Amino acid sequence: MEHVHLIIIVKKDNKYLNIYDKRWDMLLFPNIKGNNIEDIVKYIEENFGTSIKRDNIKLLFDKVHEKYSVYHKEKRKYHHYFYEVNADIEGNYYSLDELLSYEKVKMNNSDIIEYIENYYLNR
Repeated sequence: MEHVHLIIIVKKDNKYLNIYDKRWDMLLFPNIKGNNIEDIVKYIEENFGTSIKRDNIKLLFDKVHEKYSVYHKEKRKYHHYFYEVNADIEGNYYSLDELLSYEKVKMNNSDIIEYIENYYLNR
């Protein structure tokens, strides 16, 4: 079974918006189950109080990969869609190196960070 999620990338300079997720007890890129642009608009409005237009959301790339889910204690197949949102959103921004300096982030999310880093390096 493929688990479909979308990752929301909001970039300021060379830093990226991240949120603290209580369930995972760590910083994560904003994310939503599924792959629907309307859900991104709703998520940004509800969680950050910022209105955005669909024109400010762009699919960058997608990745299908397997990884061990610490939370579910099993290997899972994920299909991640990476969307860039062009909006002035208040929040906490971190460089990719800063994110990787947190051991828990590095252990659980280094693959996502690597995909994002490679995308921006190879454009």
